[in-house]
Amino acid sequence: MRRLVIYLLLNILPFTAFAQKDMDEVLAQDFLRNGDYQKAADLYEDVYTKTGSESSYTNLINCLLKLKQFDKAEKISAKQVKRNPEVLRYLIDLGNIYKQSGNSSKSKEFFSKAINDIGPDMFTISEAGQKFYSIAEYDFAIQAFKKGRQVMGNESLFTYDLTRLYNLKQDKTAIIEETLLQLSANPTFISQSKSILSSSLQEKKDFETLQTILQKRISKDNQNPELADLMIWAYLQQKNFNLALEKAIVFNKALNEDGERILTVGESAANAEQYDIAIKSYGSIISLSPKSPLYSEAKMAFISVKNKKIIAGNYTQEDLLSLEKDYEQAIVEFGKTNETLYMVRELAHLKAYYLHKTNEAISLLEDAIKTPRISFSIQAQCKLDLGDIYVISGDVWEATLLYGQVDKSFRDNPMGQEARFRGARLSFWNGDFDWAKAQLDVLKASTSQLFANDALNLSLVISDNAGPDSTNKPLKMYAHADLEIFKNQLADARATLDSLKAQYPGHPLEDDILMAETTISLKKGLYSEAAKTLTEIIERFNYDIWGDDALFMLADLNEHHLNNKPKAQELYERLLTQFPGSLYVLEARKRFRALRGDIIN
Repeated sequence: MRRLVIYLLLNILPFTAFAQKDMDEVLAQDFLRNGDYQKAADLYEDVYTKTGSESSYTNLINCLLKLKQFDKAEKISAKQVKRNPEVLRYLIDLGNIYKQSGNSSKSKEFFSKAINDIGPDMFTISEAGQKFYSIAEYDFAIQAFKKGRQVMGNESLFTYDLTRLYNLKQDKTAIIEETLLQLSANPTFISQSKSILSSSLQEKKDFETLQTILQKRISKDNQNPELADLMIWAYLQQKNFNLALEKAIVFNKALNEDGERILTVGESAANAEQYDIAIKSYGSIISLSPKSPLYSEAKMAFISVKNKKIIAGNYTQEDLLSLEKDYEQAIVEFGKTNETLYMVRELAHLKAYYLHKTNEAISLLEDAIKTPRISFSIQAQCKLDLGDIYVISGDVWEATLLYGQVDKSFRDNPMGQEARFRGARLSFWNGDFDWAKAQLDVLKASTSQLFANDALNLSLVISDNAGPDSTNKPLKMYAHADLEIFKNQLADARATLDSLKAQYPGHPLEDDILMAETTISLKKGLYSEAAKTLTEIIERFNYDIWGDDALFMLADLNEHHLNNKPKAQELYERLLTQFPGSLYVLEARKRFRALRGDIIN
């Protein structure tokens, strides 16, 4: 019996003690959470005295600092340092106590001692650096990580920690130097370098600093491809496409490369709708002798960008004829395959809509449809294009037949839905509004949000504006103007719309007419004029069917063509607030955040 009692005392009492310790710490945490620092300190001190646990020590010191009981905190921390002289975080704790009490010279003494005592141990270095970071001693944290590099003999360590600290100090030069240090040690760091710099450098002067530093390094090492890459990237971040291209051409020659960086400049310029720079970029690759491995890619991109420039409304008749020639030569050079038939389609579009050579366009697409081993989807796209050109030529029956073929072949596919929408739109143009609306109402439930939105808009145009009589003359005039816009007969469309406004002033079609006028202005590249009509829609018809479209289009114009990014940001935010269910919400949110300066991964 006596042995049993002894056994129980030896085994149960320690368990009881630990349970009490846990209960005290839980209670202390509650006091700490509620801001009752004295009660929390008393409990933590009791646990620390009995167990010496790390957590109780840390929380006790924090409580004493909150209570400004610096002498007591100093004694406890000094004792901890004496017991564990090799643990640097205790030295830093003691230094922080002196700092909090106003003894700056004493605090720096202990902080410096911690730095001096750093040895070649990754855990100790990281712990010291993080401890300095936690008490906002960023300069000492930087010293800790740099001393760690020194004692470890590796200059590529602690990049993330140092970059974060330089960001906190807003030391842009140090961030750049740190990034370039890593890049020199590891050339594969180029993508991470761009990511770090992109998130850290925000203002124009930051990029100017980067360019100055890069230029000094390049003058000493003009054969370094990574430095060249960063220099071009820096110009592209500032949308300085001219200088980016100039540098890309210089580096391409100096490094004896194939034009990869020039191609990058061309792609960036094209995406920013800087078509002349993009054309020049691709043209410089095409002219490389002997031919670059990128020749075919550059040649097709060159033609595609010239086409985009024309669609944007900024062209001459000579541009049209030059583009036609480029397409015809490229089709002969590269042949007709699934990969190149998009050029045949674009050439047909050019001939039909801009050069008014509809018969040639029809012949091109009919031949394309018969191309050996053509994919089913590309053949269907050619049929849709051909149907549209039959609409231009006035052959409604052939157009309807082609749309029907694609609809039947791709019934449950977005391409089939597109064919069905084109068929419904053709019925609208022909004045068969009831049939068009019936088809559009089915498409409103389309799985493709784009077709659903287009179908909804056109359906609402019909339902909101069909008159009480069977003639529906105003709606027919509007439909006719819409067809003329589709045919690219912009002067005729403008005249029809003017006539409609004159004959039916104040008609419910007024907002639709304004949107049609906007489309005409955009097709002609008249961005300020388009902005005026969009602003009128927003001011007078904000909650009608074109409200969200007008807001997004005006924001896009301000961002990309009118050089008013603050206005664009304001309009994107307004769209998000007023039209949370709009098709444009995701894109508007992304653009708003980018303009606001958010770091978007």
